[in-house]
Amino acid sequence: MGVVGGIGLAAWLVFGAPHDWDGGMRLLRHGLALVSLGAINGGAWLMFSGGQDGASDVVAG
Repeated sequence: MGVVGGIGLAAWLVFGAPHDWDGGMRLLRHGLALVSLGAINGGAWLMFSGGQDGASDVVAG
């Protein structure tokens, strides 16, 4: 849900949010963009954070 929400928020900021925000609202917009990137990153990390059993970091050769 975090990934989908982050993508939705990012899409709204790019395509739907008013582009004439000034001052504090502009900082809010940039903060929301960082939150959306964090939600996408965190969701992807949670989905793919499982380690491989028996896998080694050393390449046999």
